[in-house]
Amino acid sequence: MGLKDLLLGKEKLITDKKIGILKARIKNTNPSINHTWTCEVLLPRQQNETVIILEGNADGPFKGQLDSVYSIVDSIEELKEKILLESDIQDTNNINRDGNWLANFYLSAITPIDINENSFEVNFEPIKPNENGYVLFTWKYNQVSDIDIKQ
Repeated sequence: MGLKDLLLGKEKLITDKKIGILKARIKNTNPSINHTWTCEVLLPRQQNETVIILEGNADGPFKGQLDSVYSIVDSIEELKEKILLESDIQDTNNINRDGNWLANFYLSAITPIDINENSFEVNFEPIKPNENGYVLFTWKYNQVSDIDIKQ
């Protein structure tokens, strides 16, 4: 066992059929202790990898966390319409109205906000590294809210 394993815990890998290889450093296998699981995955129809962070225990990510991330990953294309609809409701009309914003952005990160609600912050960033802007929103109970858009 190396110094890194001793200080941070041993790296554990879990292969998930939908989002790839999840990693965590486990120092204590007590199931009541929370651990952070991460992965980087190239999702279908995305040009860059997505970083996914999940909460769980030594056995793996919590089922509710995985289910919420699956829902996000499975509905990337539908998110465009939800974001357009919500931006109209919230009067956030600085989004490109031609609907092509998703062609220029990729799903860059999914990070947990509240473990008990399985809510996440979802971040789209420009595909081209020299471009600015983002589309950021909260995903909670399969709903898009709190949209923040900069183009």
